[in-house]
Amino acid sequence: MTSRTGDDRGRPSGTPPVPRVAAHRHGGERLRRGWKRADLHVHTRFSGWGHLRPIGAMDCYVTPDAAFETARARGMHFVCFTDHNTISGALDFLSRRPEQEDRVIVGEEVDTWIPGSSQRLHVSVLGVDESPHDDIARRRGNCFGLIAELRSRGVFFVLNHPFRGFRSVRSARRDLAIVLPLVPAIEVCNGSDPRSHGRILKAMLDSGDFGPKVLVGGSDAHRTQRIATVHTAAPGRSKWEYLESLKRGICVVEGEPSGPRALLWDVYSIIGEYYGQLLADLGTKSRRRRARNLPGALTLVPAVLAGVPWVLTAAQACHREWIARRGRWETLAGTVGRSIGASEDAVPSDRSG
Repeated sequence: MTSRTGDDRGRPSGTPPVPRVAAHRHGGERLRRGWKRADLHVHTRFSGWGHLRPIGAMDCYVTPDAAFETARARGMHFVCFTDHNTISGALDFLSRRPEQEDRVIVGEEVDTWIPGSSQRLHVSVLGVDESPHDDIARRRGNCFGLIAELRSRGVFFVLNHPFRGFRSVRSARRDLAIVLPLVPAIEVCNGSDPRSHGRILKAMLDSGDFGPKVLVGGSDAHRTQRIATVHTAAPGRSKWEYLESLKRGICVVEGEPSGPRALLWDVYSIIGEYYGQLLADLGTKSRRRRARNLPGALTLVPAVLAGVPWVLTAAQACHREWIARRGRWETLAGTVGRSIGASEDAVPSDRSG
């Protein structure tokens, strides 16, 4: 069983046919000989929380070492770091533990935008170093420029959790009709999404000619408890052979998503870690810098105690579910040609921060 879907129209001559079957296995099944596992979506404390930067908050407090050791203890042969817009988590780990380089896949989850709008997409880029990262940072303000750069470099990349971030069903249909034909891989199983999203995405891809797609999964873990709950298995003696197998669509998604309920718990756990870290830092050499964050942090305490983060997170989860279930995605294929034509005139923006 492989994890590509699509058909052979538009396939370059001389290349093997693309299988249509997408596989998803529950955890606990025996792994094929020669296959390896990796959670392709893991965050560390190097992932920032941009809109709460004034109070010095991060959206993850897991150290790279803890992420690595947890993933390995749970049966991952390779450990993939995908912090937001940075490869610093992976590089920090490798600077101290270079003997683990063969087991670490350096990646990042890139925030990118549909040009001319405020619509943000998340794209995981896997198997990069400083040079591609710098070019990615320059181009991420325009998703089409970013995709063109990644394709020209032959880098494997994935459109993560496709139903997130859209304001309406209409905008989701419009933008996904443009983007889906351009990306080689889709995250069909994200650890914090309902399992129904995977079924909806597979049905959508099977209903039209979006081109061949590699289907992968990752936990999207921001706490160690979620690491490796969803992961992707593929053949490969090394991480580079593993990534090559992903490019070819020879992979299966394993595990089960924890779902929105676990996400709600994670949000408050991360908030607790933030306040604990803030108080701890006030007793260190960085106390002057952290003291600047204190007034804002104290101002937010009543909202935290009143359950505002819980309400906002629950509302976002419900909105994503509404987008996924009300999108009439089986009819999306008819809009693809018109949408791609409209995207060709897109002008890169200078949004990069």
